Amino acid sequence: MGESVWLLDRIQSDWEVDTLRTALSAEGIQAERVDWAEIQPYGVPPGFSGPEGRREAPDLAVVTARVLTRHTEGDVALLYDWLTMLEQRGTRLVNPVGALRVCQNKVWQAATLAEAEIPVPPTRAVRSAEDVEGCLADWDDVIVKPITGHASVDVIRLVSGARGGQQGSLLGLREDIVLWHWLRRHQVLCAQKFVENPGRDLRAVVIGDQVASCHYHISTAPDGSVRSLLHPLRWAPALLTGDLERLLVKCVSALGLDLATIDLVEGPDGPVVIEVNPTVSRWEPVEGTELDLTPRGITTAQVELITGLLRPAPA
Repeated sequence: MGESVWLLDRIQSDWEVDTLRTALSAEGIQAERVDWAEIQPYGVPPGFSGPEGRREAPDLAVVTARVLTRHTEGDVALLYDWLTMLEQRGTRLVNPVGALRVCQNKVWQAATLAEAEIPVPPTRAVRSAEDVEGCLADWDDVIVKPITGHASVDVIRLVSGARGGQQGSLLGLREDIVLWHWLRRHQVLCAQKFVENPGRDLRAVVIGDQVASCHYHISTAPDGSVRSLLHPLRWAPALLTGDLERLLVKCVSALGLDLATIDLVEGPDGPVVIEVNPTVSRWEPVEGTELDLTPRGITTAQVELITGLLRPAPA
């Protein structure tokens, strides 16, 4: 029998998961989409079960974005525990649990990247309005977001000196109210110094040591925001220089990832890494277009990565 691969997912399938499964099957690999919400861990005897009973752990499992972003079953630590149990049964995860844990904690991620001498904004964990005021005092312009957030959900930008706040406070009235609710919801938030940029983000996909795509997300909002739902982003190709390519691959290596989606901005002193996401979630709009930098497509690049992990070259 061929090697077995689970494409761990949640809620519903999509073009990406279906296409990757078909491409893996064409290589003789037993690939299937598995709804992670339906997989139940066993303690004794150790293992896992699904809707059809006990399941043998696969040779490899790809952790897709929805497994991380749509987690609902208790503390997120449980998600990492169950994935670790899968690793302990002999499954090679893409990406490994240790790398996921570092990457999903934005403060830990920033510290890891900085230790590898990768440019990132000044970053702190904040637990109170006083902590945020300290960031405003030091940086003046601050981005506050959930430690494990995604898709810019609950991301806010604060500047010092807003109106209506308590006397002596750097927070305005509305800012103080919103921040109170955000802290109540998340308990701990990630604060980063805002990096001045030309109103566009740079988004890149790295698979192994190959940059699979690199393009701009350009703001169409009057204020230059790239997070406005009323003003959709415009995509455009970006020049992949040798320095940028080395920086992107270094991010993946520093975090111990197999593949990633990376967000950067063009700061006054060069590119600054804002976030590294440990998945490649949507590549249908890029596959085979001018934004696709791979020789045979992003799907094929992932298949080659997976088969390489399953069938390593002889020593």
